[in-house]
Amino acid sequence: MEEKEIIRSCSKGEVKGQKAMYDRYGPFLMSVCLRYAGNREDAEEIFHDSMMKVYRSIDKFKGESSLKTWINRIGVNTSLDFLRKQKSALMVEHISDQALDIQDTDIPEEVSMEAETAMKLMNSLSRNQQIIINMYVVDEMSHKEIADKLNISEEASRSQYSRAKRALAELVKNKLLHNETRQ
Repeated sequence: MEEKEIIRSCSKGEVKGQKAMYDRYGPFLMSVCLRYAGNREDAEEIFHDSMMKVYRSIDKFKGESSLKTWINRIGVNTSLDFLRKQKSALMVEHISDQALDIQDTDIPEEVSMEAETAMKLMNSLSRNQQIIINMYVVDEMSHKEIADKLNISEEASRSQYSRAKRALAELVKNKLLHNETRQ
């Protein structure tokens, strides 16, 4: 089924269109939900809520972005709403002016690792750091968009991202050192 057909069919509430939407975009949406939830049980709940929102609001899709991008936004927003309700992780601490002077840290070399290892390292970060990295790096949101979504300042978003990058760089470095000592 073509994308336009899927949209038209879902708009009419037809099961075949909903199944086609689920088959085509479900795995992608589930991966978005897993990145934010951090565990399968919560991700499945977020996924279900997200798919229901997609089905209910498909009439609002205007085609200004790709359908996949639109579905991604629904997944991200539903994940953030879920996390707010759980009162998990979104209590981003107040950043003092001195914290804004922290230098950015890049991972010195490109590191290739399996997706599973990368997910484990990401899950080692605090929930705040995971959310910021997901929003900035994976979902390509600006610090302004992140600030708006999380009700924080842009400076806090930048600082949290910088801290998350440093923490992730340290985890990668420790993982590499651990692997070298095992060999």
